[in-house]
Amino acid sequence: MPGTSWWTLAAWCAAALAAIVVVRRASWFRLLPRVGPAWPLRAEPSVIAFGASFLLAAVGGAATLAAFGADEADPLRTSALQGLGGHAMQLAVVIAAFAWPGARTRGATTAVGHGGVHRHPCGHVESALLALAVALLAWPVAQAAGGLAGAVELWLGGTRPALGHRTLEAMSASGSGNPWLWLAIASATVLAPLAEEFTYRGLLQQGLKATGLPTTGAIALTSVLFALVHWSVLTEGSRASGLAVLFTLSVAWGLLYERTGRIAAPALAHAAFNAANLVIAAG
Repeated sequence: MPGTSWWTLAAWCAAALAAIVVVRRASWFRLLPRVGPAWPLRAEPSVIAFGASFLLAAVGGAATLAAFGADEADPLRTSALQGLGGHAMQLAVVIAAFAWPGARTRGATTAVGHGGVHRHPCGHVESALLALAVALLAWPVAQAAGGLAGAVELWLGGTRPALGHRTLEAMSASGSGNPWLWLAIASATVLAPLAEEFTYRGLLQQGLKATGLPTTGAIALTSVLFALVHWSVLTEGSRASGLAVLFTLSVAWGLLYERTGRIAAPALAHAAFNAANLVIAAG
């Protein structure tokens, strides 16, 4: 690794420590006993719907490609169609789970101690402000975690690609004239954050809590799965750093959902992260 990279990594680590201190010291970021997700689904339907969403996302991506035809000469088109079909299928599963009356909580099962409905989520404005604050503070922590993991990967003989995500590589190579570019941007900044936050922070994280798993355990397990499911889109040589970044961000978004009680908060933070990566890749 060049000397400047070590200095950059040291700077990210210092910024990450400062961000962690801010979060630990500022009462604004602390979880409150009566603030949390008003998740209306019981444990079993939530976890089952997550499994269905996980499996059908691949089916949706493949079906969309089959319907419109694959084009090996245009990887951005392939990536955009797969993302559109997969995320649309995830949202369809979420909608179906919410529409099924038997999936909803009943009576005493909504107690906060059993992962049920919390009564006082944050206001919309405060949730949006918290989302933006978490997006800013989580960025250096994720960069430091990814940089450390990437340094270990290089030390073990790996290589460092210019971009760590296949979709970003396809966007960078396609140029602004590709008509699929705007669909890929919309998918990354709108559809993916909504679908993935409802699926992971909603169905999985809240479903695990409702089974009796502590909040920290539910967030940790959700974050492990969230990172691993992105394995195939991480480029060779960037997988260790990519997994570290995704796990760190997922923990931050999971805590943000617990703090605000609104799924829109982690979705906004997720969208901000994806948009920032698109800007960096375009530069």
